[in-house]
Amino acid sequence: MKYPELISYEKKYGECKNDLLIIIPCFINYDLLVRHLGYLSRQTFRKFDVILVLGPDFNDSKLFDFLKSNKFDFGVIVVKEKESNGVSGSFFIGQKYGYDKGYGYIIHADDDCMPVDPGVVGALYSRREIGCVYSTKHIIFETNVSISTNFCLNHYALFSRDIFEKYGFYYFPLYYGGEDNEFFERIRNEKHVTVPNFVEHPYSFAGSMILKNPTKMWIYMLADLIILKLDISRFIGILYFCMMSSLSLFFMPIGKRIFATMNSLLISCKFGKEAFLSIEDAVKGTIFLQKKDLPEGLGAINWENILHVKKGMKDKIFSISSEALSFFRNDVLVVNSLSQLKIFMLCALCRTVYLRVDDDRHIMMASNRNSILHILKIILFPVFFISYCLIFMLLFVPLKILKQPKTRGYGLDDEKQQ
Repeated sequence: MKYPELISYEKKYGECKNDLLIIIPCFINYDLLVRHLGYLSRQTFRKFDVILVLGPDFNDSKLFDFLKSNKFDFGVIVVKEKESNGVSGSFFIGQKYGYDKGYGYIIHADDDCMPVDPGVVGALYSRREIGCVYSTKHIIFETNVSISTNFCLNHYALFSRDIFEKYGFYYFPLYYGGEDNEFFERIRNEKHVTVPNFVEHPYSFAGSMILKNPTKMWIYMLADLIILKLDISRFIGILYFCMMSSLSLFFMPIGKRIFATMNSLLISCKFGKEAFLSIEDAVKGTIFLQKKDLPEGLGAINWENILHVKKGMKDKIFSISSEALSFFRNDVLVVNSLSQLKIFMLCALCRTVYLRVDDDRHIMMASNRNSILHILKIILFPVFFISYCLIFMLLFVPLKILKQPKTRGYGLDDEKQQ
């Protein structure tokens, strides 16, 4: 897959002559991109070029006007995809461009990961001789509280040209989710360093974010289970998927569609764009309610404790389960929660569960009004869950071993042919 075949145009603003390229995929959010470029313009080190990989739905005319009226100290390359290639495809296009143009170093940057520390790019580049250099990531919660956490390859991580020559590029077919984890598996044993300079990224795996992009949670699980190597963490991931899938089947209105779709995709080892569209279709039909339409007397739950984010899986499950149990057979409105598992546990234990998406939209996540049927489901759930886990593992694990793609050196064959 060659770079020119994937784009509809390429435009340059300013002089592009540096040895460092920053890749920013941009799908639709113009304001977010402008904010990101503003932070880059305030970096103390600005000897870099930026490539903006626009999705097909991005308002490029508005961006062109902005780039013409705002001059930066760094060069900006704008390319637009012929069709939607997802996150993995956008980074792949940027990597191909950087490699073809002879850049010595490349930084990966999601559009919503902000380089708020003015020294972060310079710090990454100053350690470039190591080959893999990561920034410190601060997760920003909906309450504007932040914590420092592990690095992410899509959140201001620098790689030398040698790394791509040895391991290849992002796995294009993944489309959405898992591309950074899969690449990290390839380079895991390479020497690396994390600089103290930080970037900020919103926490987007729980609470109302689940409902703003419900496909995200399921496609991330699917991508990791299929594409990552089989080890102890993957078996834990299988158990976690089986738990979430079972809870959705037993207690959630659209759970049957999600359960059927996810299991079908995993057993057939399908991933990428086809899987994304299938999951997106499965979560359709969600009915949103205005605040005035909610039943009276709902107990509001506002879980903002961020400590569970750093807990181990065993402690996390225990604390989440005990908290959820305290609301058994209650009618609740989840205003905020930093745990998707906690929301699913509430769906199993509460009489009704509503979740706030934003000020104007709420959704009924679960309805267990028939107390006898509800108790019966709770009793049957452990039996089903254990049986389901065993059957799923017996079917999925051998297929995963047989069908797992070989990704080392991915995309380099095209380069050798040029």
